[in-house]
Amino acid sequence: MGMKRNDFGTPGAGRMTDAELSKKLGSYQRMESIGILLGVILVITGCIMMFVYRNLMVISILVFTGVALFLLVAKPAQTKKKALMQQELGGYFCAELTKAFGPEPDPATLPIDWAYLEAAKLSAVSFTECTVTDFHEGEHKGLRFSAANVELRRTVEERSGPDNDNWMTRTETLFRGIVVRCKGICDPALDMTVNDMFQERKKDDITDSVLFRKHFSAHRSDGKAADDQVTQQLRELVQKLEASSNSSKLCGLILRDGDLTLALNTRYVFAGVPEELDLRDIDGIRKWFTASLTGMGNLLDLITESPALTGTTE
Repeated sequence: MGMKRNDFGTPGAGRMTDAELSKKLGSYQRMESIGILLGVILVITGCIMMFVYRNLMVISILVFTGVALFLLVAKPAQTKKKALMQQELGGYFCAELTKAFGPEPDPATLPIDWAYLEAAKLSAVSFTECTVTDFHEGEHKGLRFSAANVELRRTVEERSGPDNDNWMTRTETLFRGIVVRCKGICDPALDMTVNDMFQERKKDDITDSVLFRKHFSAHRSDGKAADDQVTQQLRELVQKLEASSNSSKLCGLILRDGDLTLALNTRYVFAGVPEELDLRDIDGIRKWFTASLTGMGNLLDLITESPALTGTTE
């Protein structure tokens, strides 16, 4: 088992064995974790000392060292880890994607990038930073779709310091999850955008119209309110989307011109490997990747089968 060659590679092709890859990826992952942990501890310690001792030299040294650990240790290890994984397992990933969703068009017909996300306004709050990874476009049971892992952030300036007389800039994450676009999936007459209002959810039954309006706003492309056009079927779809994986929460849903766009806060990673996975388990990486593709197929089935997309009323 330990001598198994990776994805279509042969000993002559210079591919690592699973055992060799496991050792190398584990080393990079360990370096990344140590760099992040020590960096965070030093930065937090520096922030605490800013309020207690106000010794700028000591604070600067702690914060600078913490940031340096992240930039010089954690970040390079993360970059090398991802590059090695793609080099050794990229063939397997590509084959599994093609098997699940067919060949990808070039160029993409349903892009998910900064320009599209900014124009779509899937988040009720504007973002200033955007990261898109693992974008893929394909077909599932005749449905043309694209999906990607997306993170949206914004910079916020707020007062800080012992006397609240300084300004500090921090980065706030607005959204971290998946964005999915589906072509020709709903009634072309539908024109609605549903956005999360960022209210504490608790265990509210969002299929109830009153509670749904507490947590979500709905409007048309012209900006006019459309809360009264949200059907019971649509509320049920949102509830099912949030129940599709642990800790999922709808950020935005757009139904327009026959197409659907969905932004779902979730820990699920599409066509990728989550950071918390032990990268020393090479078979585990393969299984997680293929399971993520199955999960996307299940999500698309859930959307396709919903009566909310037919345009019928309650």
